[in-house]
Amino acid sequence: MRVAIMSPTYNERDNIDKFLQRALAAVPSADVFIVDDNSPDGTGQRVREISSENSRVHLISRSGERGYAAASREGLVYLANNGYEAIVTIDCDLSQDAQVIPAMLAQLESGANVVIGSRYVPGGGVRNWSVARRILSRTGNWYTGFMLGVGVRDCTSGFRAYRGDIIRSGTISSTTSNGYAFLTEVLYRLRQRGVTGLVEVPIVYVERIAGESKMNKTIISESMRRVTGWGLGRLLRRR
Repeated sequence: MRVAIMSPTYNERDNIDKFLQRALAAVPSADVFIVDDNSPDGTGQRVREISSENSRVHLISRSGERGYAAASREGLVYLANNGYEAIVTIDCDLSQDAQVIPAMLAQLESGANVVIGSRYVPGGGVRNWSVARRILSRTGNWYTGFMLGVGVRDCTSGFRAYRGDIIRSGTISSTTSNGYAFLTEVLYRLRQRGVTGLVEVPIVYVERIAGESKMNKTIISESMRRVTGWGLGRLLRRR
């Protein structure tokens, strides 16, 4: 199976070396793509330096619309259209354990369409989070699952493995979210199309040490607004 590991980045210079080391160690045969939003801290330049010495490391440098959703859409569609059978998305901040990737790929090989690294299935969890953040995340994921009926406990995890043909079906390219609501929208659109095989595997999420989180009130607000709108539309259609 031809595998790509992809990470959208913005100002992750402090983490990029260790991230690439971990990703390549987890799946030595994979190609690793950094989709960088022209980071002013030199993330892209550092990837160029590493790629000149390692043919499995690649940079997709973006200069247009910035943001997690736009970078994810562009990267996923590009990789799927270039023949990768499995595409793993993982954050560059070292919060997600790359050693879980082989287990995710095994699920794809067993027939899953999307595999989600989940904090909220048995064996999963978080470290170094405040009580308030734990409550917000759990409540938000419960609300999302209830409103959208996607059958997934961790709808907001960006640690995922996609089958390439699922991306080529157009689900990813048809999303419109700007922030991390993209992650929820992908699951919702897949369920709308009748796609099954959305599988969760446990992960332990560890809060980043270096760099700054991209999460903010605007992103959270967009996610809740969109989930509510999609959910109400779903309930009205059912009636």
